[in-house]
Amino acid sequence: MLPETHLPKGMQGVIRCPTRANPPLLSVSWTRDGLPLELGKRPGWSARPDGSIVIATGNDDALGVYACTPYNSYGTAGESRPTRVLLKDPPAFTVRPKEEYFQEVGRELVIPCAADGDPPPTVTWLKV
Repeated sequence: MLPETHLPKGMQGVIRCPTRANPPLLSVSWTRDGLPLELGKRPGWSARPDGSIVIATGNDDALGVYACTPYNSYGTAGESRPTRVLLKDPPAFTVRPKEEYFQEVGRELVIPCAADGDPPPTVTWLKV
């Protein structure tokens, strides 16, 4: 488990429980700030089959120190190291491309795009 887990403010985030199990994983229990975490009492929170927690909207309610304990048919090897959940602002465009560009065939076309965030985002392109 990483010492810190960053969730995007106002967006869906995931707290992963890194496991390797043979026989396969059966369940994962979680603690938050040393107390059992009851996902059923938290609207918008759910567990994936791999034991990760999905939080629909990252907000102050998600802050805390988490640890997971994975189980298989043999039991468990114990609790993970803790991870502190922090909120980060999602990346934001500082220069947003226009919806449409026109250029003569054979001429260079430069389409600007830049974003800011912490950690600094990587900009990737996709031709639709």
